[in-house]
Amino acid sequence: MKKAIIVGAGIAGLTCGIYAAKNGFDTEIYEAHTGPGGECTGWDRKGYHFDGCIHWLVGSKPGTSFHKIWRDTGAIDDTVKFINHDIYVRYEEEGASVTFYTDAGRLEKHLTEIAPEDKRQIKRLCGAIRALGDLNMPIDKPMDMMTAGDGIRFAAKNFAGIKKMSEYGKMKVKDLAGLFKSPLLKRALLAIFDGEYTAMAFVSTLAGMNAGDCGYPLGGSRALASRMEKRFLDSGGKIFYGSAVDEVLVENAKAVGVKLKNGKEILSDYVVSCADGYATLKNMLGDRYTPPLYKKLFGNPKEYPPVTSALVFMGVDADIPFDCRGVDMRRGKPVSLSGVVSEHVTLLNYGYDRSMAPAGKSVFVSFYGADYDFWNSIYPDKEKYAAEKKRLEEDAVAALVRRYPEAEGKVEVTDVVTPMTYERYCNAWRGAWMTWTCGEKEVPRYFNGVLPGLENFIMAGMWTMPPGGLPGAAAAGRFAAHRLCIWNGIPFKTE
Repeated sequence: MKKAIIVGAGIAGLTCGIYAAKNGFDTEIYEAHTGPGGECTGWDRKGYHFDGCIHWLVGSKPGTSFHKIWRDTGAIDDTVKFINHDIYVRYEEEGASVTFYTDAGRLEKHLTEIAPEDKRQIKRLCGAIRALGDLNMPIDKPMDMMTAGDGIRFAAKNFAGIKKMSEYGKMKVKDLAGLFKSPLLKRALLAIFDGEYTAMAFVSTLAGMNAGDCGYPLGGSRALASRMEKRFLDSGGKIFYGSAVDEVLVENAKAVGVKLKNGKEILSDYVVSCADGYATLKNMLGDRYTPPLYKKLFGNPKEYPPVTSALVFMGVDADIPFDCRGVDMRRGKPVSLSGVVSEHVTLLNYGYDRSMAPAGKSVFVSFYGADYDFWNSIYPDKEKYAAEKKRLEEDAVAALVRRYPEAEGKVEVTDVVTPMTYERYCNAWRGAWMTWTCGEKEVPRYFNGVLPGLENFIMAGMWTMPPGGLPGAAAAGRFAAHRLCIWNGIPFKTE
């Protein structure tokens, strides 16, 4: 039995580990943190649970390609219940609002009532949402191993969706907003999605929801990661927590194991790093095998910024009725917060998952754009860092009370997350929780993880499947395990 060491017990690492163990590999995961999931996690504060990851899960719908992965890995089973929201988010400003319904027909009717002058573009947008809903990513084998025949069959089955994907994948959200005449619709689109993001990020999200996918698993992120951990252990794998990997050991151009931060060396036949991409290439491998494209992407964060943010979680001693998943509220005037100019504030209401708060209480989270360099510059000065976190907390509480007056004086617990939190707890490069989403041609949509000049090593995780997220991480983990099987002439088993 050949041994595979996996670095990182996030979603990619757990997925890779489960499939590798199912296929007969002696599989060990080494994780720096104290539990599974990586950035797919949540934590408890005074009886409240604050979820740091899942808002919806691509693959919640049976019959989709990712549903198969989540079932294989135990992420979901028959005990998991899903919530499919009627409203994705509601944009509100003084005297007007736009509701982004998850049903394409309802959305088209609503937007047309608001902006009849944009009827043609609204119809086009909602047509794309319908067409993309059943587009299933091919995951039967690593993408670089797919044949021309595989591509033809996929294209024939998904022609309408591919056409729309090509169309919206070439534009940014600000370009999409520019197609509309209505100033209100323009403002709404640019509020709910960063204008620099690819328009596909917006369209594909609503497409999945319209098709009945992208549900929220009750219990949230930590519960999902724990189910995957159990499946891995039940499959014969081993996890070592508090075991940060410092270096990938290389002999004669082959990966032969890992060296931990404590100096301990563990040998193996294969190493799969599902850790942070920058840490893998630059630190564990000493930048000796970094592909030129990744040198460019990691070397120019201003030109290719990864996605990060600041969050303010709030535990409220009041049972605030659930009205919609998210509200994006335009400010009376812009303010500078978290290193960026903020023209609006986003509130998410977790009232749909009663496991997040004690009976009679509520959980909300407020999202903020964030400038990593700003936070990194003030982080060494604990007073400045604490003061900026306090400004965020006060702004979030004020926004909550403005939208839900019954919360006034009832916020009893807060927790502020910054890019430095992601960096400190997850070793995330520049505090990233997703990779590059800007749609520039240089950003790959798939990297096979095989590094020229280094054998028996695979890099996996969201950094090989931009823009990332849980589906990208899971697919990368599955592809890595499949590649191990191919290298050993083993038929890949998923059951």
